[in-house]
Amino acid sequence: MIDERWKDYIPESNREPDFDAFWEETKLESKNQPLEVRLSDIPYPIRNINAQKLIFKGFNGTELAGFYLKPDSEKKRLPCLLVLHGYGGNKGSIANYAKYLMMGYAVVALDTRGHGESGNGSYPAGGTGSWVTQGILDPATYYYRHVYMDVIRALDVTETLPEVNSERIVIYGVSMGGGIALAVAGLDNRASYVIADVPNMCDLPLAIQLKMEGSLTAVEQFLRQYPDQLKQVFKTLSFYDNKNLAENISCPVWISAGGKDLICPPQTIYGVFNLIKTNKNINYYSFSGHDLPGSISHIDHLVEILAEYIEERVTKS
Repeated sequence: MIDERWKDYIPESNREPDFDAFWEETKLESKNQPLEVRLSDIPYPIRNINAQKLIFKGFNGTELAGFYLKPDSEKKRLPCLLVLHGYGGNKGSIANYAKYLMMGYAVVALDTRGHGESGNGSYPAGGTGSWVTQGILDPATYYYRHVYMDVIRALDVTETLPEVNSERIVIYGVSMGGGIALAVAGLDNRASYVIADVPNMCDLPLAIQLKMEGSLTAVEQFLRQYPDQLKQVFKTLSFYDNKNLAENISCPVWISAGGKDLICPPQTIYGVFNLIKTNKNINYYSFSGHDLPGSISHIDHLVEILAEYIEERVTKS
């Protein structure tokens, strides 16, 4: 289902002149930093799950933590889900990923920096106690610069895992994780598919104007404290807004949006969706809020999509 109100909505770009150069320099800086990957076994009571703790160095040396999970079989070249959680959350329980392992996927589930078991790094003073405002007065020091690079580095790690088919890495994110998934696909072409549930970081000026809850309300709080920084804050955010990255996405994309979502307003998601040029689908749920990804029908639909992706790739290979 598509909401007719926004099917033709195209947000105005606010790319800075040095947008592309900024990201090329950032990616080069990240590439030159060591990963220092460590894996250690996790005893787990569910049979047929091979679980390991994954540790590696994120951007600028911050230590990041996650799970590397495999079906307990001898199969190689597995498709892999790189899973990104929402703001304030974490990678959760190993059991949450059992359905994907049963389908034949490997899973890399990452704790975003500052969340779960991952470190946070250091940022200039002046935030509001929320990650979304850390370093916000300069694109080069902003929290999400580190986060986007962390996930690109997670792709670097995932490609090296011997059981994983590096040509079949699916990035799946929810809320903040969905926004990061889209951004990473706009900065790096290695993902073969992106699934972004109720994604954040979309059309940020409009999102800040429309949203009533969620992480971006901290930006409003910051601007109430520092009203003279309005122009600089929105300049920084422009480098991290998916409306300025969406046209670079080259893999298929599947997005969801909820009509009653007060955290990631559906119009902002449609704006980014409409800019994506590759194969894409959007599932719009008129009466769902930000809890949409947890609904039974949506979970079943996600499993169906992942099963179809495996079947399609197997048929073509």
